[in-house]
Amino acid sequence: MASHKGHELFNVFALGPLILFIPQDYRIPFGIGYVVGTFFLSPDLDLHFSKPSQRWKFLKFLWLPFWIFSRHRGVTHVPFLGTLVKLFYLTFILFFLYFIVLGIFSLLGFIPKEVLSLDPFKLLSEFLRSEKGFFFVLGLIVADLMHIILDWITSLLKRI
Repeated sequence: MASHKGHELFNVFALGPLILFIPQDYRIPFGIGYVVGTFFLSPDLDLHFSKPSQRWKFLKFLWLPFWIFSRHRGVTHVPFLGTLVKLFYLTFILFFLYFIVLGIFSLLGFIPKEVLSLDPFKLLSEFLRSEKGFFFVLGLIVADLMHIILDWITSLLKRI
């Protein structure tokens, strides 16, 4: 298997040619998704000691349940499905934290108007239904695919 540096270099060098296939208006959302997918939501995020896990710094604890219930090279290394599982997990955690904050404010008897007016479900659905949201998620998926392809190539070369 390639090292984390190998995966990251492979992904970074692949971004240039890949982005040429993306419509010009959507290259930035695709590029951001691709970079986030390469450095923060890599398929190797299922290892608590991996470089992508370490990049989460003090927020690393959010991934603890994910590490407990996933095994390395499991669902995170399945094209498309791995990306979607990580996105659903992250979305669940963010919604859970939002409702925890809402509950704490409620117990304190003070809920800021900004917190009440925020509708995370609506924001997420609008983003995902937008073309920019689609290309952001596509960037995440393609970054994962490049990682998985490099794993396949290095595994094949080791067998030969």
